Amino acid sequence: MQEMAFTDNGVLPWFLPLAFVAWAVQMIAYHGIGLAFEWCDQHKYLRSCKIRDVDRLSYRQLLPRVLANQVFLLLPAMLFMQWAGLAFVGTPHLTPLRFITNMVLIGFGHDIVQYITHRLVLHRPGLMKPLGHSLHHSTGASKSISACYMSGADFFLEIVLPYLIPLALIGGGGSDILFHCLVASLGAFGGLYEHSGYDFSAPLPKSWLGRTFPRVASVIALLITSKAHAEHHRRGSVSFSDGFGSPGICDSWFGTRWDKINDEGRPVPVLKPAASGGPATTAS
Repeated sequence: MQEMAFTDNGVLPWFLPLAFVAWAVQMIAYHGIGLAFEWCDQHKYLRSCKIRDVDRLSYRQLLPRVLANQVFLLLPAMLFMQWAGLAFVGTPHLTPLRFITNMVLIGFGHDIVQYITHRLVLHRPGLMKPLGHSLHHSTGASKSISACYMSGADFFLEIVLPYLIPLALIGGGGSDILFHCLVASLGAFGGLYEHSGYDFSAPLPKSWLGRTFPRVASVIALLITSKAHAEHHRRGSVSFSDGFGSPGICDSWFGTRWDKINDEGRPVPVLKPAASGGPATTAS
């Protein structure tokens, strides 16, 4: 059974597990994009998008712990999932409908699992320091590679489980190389962008698009902003799983989305449209 789990792709050679290929593609994406953001930092490029610059640890100082987590935790977990037949096995080509459906479902699953591990476990007062989540919050989410700068326990709960549990629950994604490489790469980009200190929505209001089609610009800004995770790092009590690329189901449902709670931790008053054209009132 275990041997078949590593050899049933039909495309890759027997000695090259798909889980390893997906991990390697993710590493290329993560460190390639991470270096691109670092290049922008060093050369002061895209300064109109750089809205946070508070980290004091350098790229080289952050890198060893990031690599240790990726090599010694993520890779073995992915290989185990394939060895156990829980993911990275099955049909080598998903149908277009299944491909798209799986992409949507894994996004929803990631949102739910990360909310559980992030809010209910890592942010419990008695567990935040023992599990090392405070290490990750010692960064200011302004250096892209800090996305995986965390303790081993934190990395397993916040990165590994929200990736692999939904993947297993949707059927493992088959052994479709494109699907797994795309999921891994998009996940890498999302994490890097949210921790980079860049917000590509920042220049939109003053751009030609923002001046000519403000409503279109506001929708695009909502889709590409990195504000949610920046607010999580700033306040620590909001936006546990909503952010770039996330459907934000749990934070919206449980009222922990960054724009639903003010800095004092109280719900933001909801404006009620006034009757007969009078001024708007707030809900009690």
